[in-house]
Amino acid sequence: QAQSGHAVPVIGIVAGRGRQWTAGDLPACVVEWLASPIRASDVQARLDIAMAQRPAVAQRPAAPPAPGDQYRFAFDGSLDELALVDPASGRILDVNDTFVRRSGYARTRLIGSRIDGFDFVLGADRRDALAQRLASESSVGVRARKPRADGGTYPVDVNIRNAMHQERVVLFYTFREIEELSRLQEAMVALLRVAQGDDRDRAEAIVRGIAEWLGLDVVVAIETGVDNVPEPKAAAAYHRFEIDEGASARYDGLLRQVLAGEEIVLGHDAWAAPAIDLSLRERRFECVLGVPVRGERQDCVGALLMARRDPMTVDMAVLAGLRLFGHALGAEFELRRAREQGRSDGLRDPLTGLPNRLLFNDRLNSAIAEAHRGSEMLAVIFVDVDRFKTINDSLGHAVGDQVLVAVARRLKATVRGTDTVARYAGDEFTLILRHIVQRDDVMRIAEKIVRAMEVPLQLADGLELSITTSLGVSFYPDDATDAERLLKQADVAMYSAKGMGRNNFQAYVAVSEESHRQRLALEAKLRQAERNGELRVFFQPQVDALSEDIVGMEALLRWEHPELGMISPGFFVPLAEETGLIISIGEWVLQAACREARRWQQEYGVRLRLGVNLSPLQLRQPTLVRTVESVLQQTGLEARMLDLEVTESISAKSIPNLITTLNGLRELGCGVSLDDFGTGQSSLDYIKRFPADSIKIDQAFVRNIGLDPDDEAIVRATLSMAHDLNCKVVAEGVETEEHFQFLRNEGCDVLQGFLFCRPLSVASFDNLLKERARLLGAGTPQPV
Repeated sequence: QAQSGHAVPVIGIVAGRGRQWTAGDLPACVVEWLASPIRASDVQARLDIAMAQRPAVAQRPAAPPAPGDQYRFAFDGSLDELALVDPASGRILDVNDTFVRRSGYARTRLIGSRIDGFDFVLGADRRDALAQRLASESSVGVRARKPRADGGTYPVDVNIRNAMHQERVVLFYTFREIEELSRLQEAMVALLRVAQGDDRDRAEAIVRGIAEWLGLDVVVAIETGVDNVPEPKAAAAYHRFEIDEGASARYDGLLRQVLAGEEIVLGHDAWAAPAIDLSLRERRFECVLGVPVRGERQDCVGALLMARRDPMTVDMAVLAGLRLFGHALGAEFELRRAREQGRSDGLRDPLTGLPNRLLFNDRLNSAIAEAHRGSEMLAVIFVDVDRFKTINDSLGHAVGDQVLVAVARRLKATVRGTDTVARYAGDEFTLILRHIVQRDDVMRIAEKIVRAMEVPLQLADGLELSITTSLGVSFYPDDATDAERLLKQADVAMYSAKGMGRNNFQAYVAVSEESHRQRLALEAKLRQAERNGELRVFFQPQVDALSEDIVGMEALLRWEHPELGMISPGFFVPLAEETGLIISIGEWVLQAACREARRWQQEYGVRLRLGVNLSPLQLRQPTLVRTVESVLQQTGLEARMLDLEVTESISAKSIPNLITTLNGLRELGCGVSLDDFGTGQSSLDYIKRFPADSIKIDQAFVRNIGLDPDDEAIVRATLSMAHDLNCKVVAEGVETEEHFQFLRNEGCDVLQGFLFCRPLSVASFDNLLKERARLLGAGTPQPV
């Protein structure tokens, strides 16, 4: 004590990460702490401050404030994120309100957690190095990325120093948003990441980049139409939080200002601004930003609207970065416009309105990629108008144009809406037929095209003109696996059709030497595939026509080659039949499918009927019934849950004891399905005697629903006959809503096709059943 009675201020020295003072031996009059070793300049500066404040110290009341009150006001009022950390354990002792708001974590989640979970730069080694620096320096700093509760991160400058809190030494962390230059650098890095990314939707990537860069809660990219018609629309949007169903998410007032070319910059108290939209006001956004999106000619082609619940310092770096993002978005919008215009101009034939060669080639490459991923077959048809040069030379180009328009119209009428018809060059047209199951389906379409072209054409002057066409067909992957060769093979087949007298169609046939070499190579690979576990079983769901709930599935064989990828069954199943491999492969498929069906029944409580195809060679085996019985015993699947599918084209004369074998399977309790119904040559008497529990209508008839009244009549007759014979009916190839409504109205029992689901791997089918259990509740057995 000085003679005046005033307390002498004391500056304490802490030796590195030394002892922690307790309430019993805490030195009196300590006003500040320094870490040892100390610098003379630091000591002098603190002495000057302490002496200048000495009178004030002497006048302090005798009773000290309650612990925590000395710092709480400044602590919680700071715009920086602050945290107090125990130096021994690294656990958080306290955080301020800014830390809670900006991180998105609840305070209860933060207190007691380790600080190293909140900066993504400081590993164990760097943390030890910082601790050593803190022993000799008053504070240390480092740049890091701080996580948010939603999984995102944002850049911060971290400052760490020793401090006293409640009679103990603690680490005082300050997380400060990065400076202006660093903000601009972060914007450039985010833009570079978008430019180098492979995002299909570049606008979505730009919006995500902006949200990540500034830690925003809402980012909406608005695109205007050409000449602002049609109405502006949201091209991409990011919302950190869910939008309440009853709340408005429109920003019309703000949007009008930005589209007029005005920048909106409200860094704090934005919700209280008079012109702010109700949607933003309701959510109490502190920061609201709006930036015009300009095109190459500096005209406004859209807007960026952004909001954040926390206030933000909007400096020139932020504005410059947002303008850079805006220019990138403007370029993306103009590219979209150019593509849209290109679709109607540069990629369309002006005479027929069909896709031209460029667009056809692009679609063919896409179709091949899709077929490869799904292990499917597709077909290319090359169509040439016979003697078109004679028509042009004798009747004139105007009549020739009428012929081309008529051919285009008739081609479109003979295929599905999902198929592609293009004018390739002159009088040549090309078609892509997707999702082909059997080659015969394509051959029927080709014959249908030839017959449709034979109908006399009524010219504008009242004259009639007869035209014919020659068609060539090639198949992926049987004939080729790339677009160029696939077209070439179809072209070769078309000239073969012309050589056979025109007005017909031909499929591509490889020369005998090439075909024999390909067959031997494929046979060797198939034998290895069986040994190496390259075969897979996929499952396509079957749904009840009334409830639309899944009631069954068909097991489908796939071959996943390590180098060639997925190989179509149409490519290797016929070879497996010829070589006899189908017997062992078929037994493996039956075993694997039954095992998965039983597992799904146990895990999800769903009783799904399983359909498995039997090949003609399997049906010739006298041990087939015993094999099926053994598989059912080994897997535990009930026999009545198994449907064995037999194609209608199989003849009882060609397979001895066929009816006896099928009856033996039914005596086990299995169901028998007549597959591909309508494509075979069976008589009504054969159908009556055939021991079938269900009939599957071939997709060749289903896909023409809405297009061909004759096929619709066949479907109606099949449904009526099957129900009269007490057989259930499954319709394959249901691809459109029109197919679905027709079949449901006509009383079809079960539906299967791409409208509901493509064939799925075991893992994907697992996910489907998990989602169904989540939505409907697991454990409710379905009626069988």
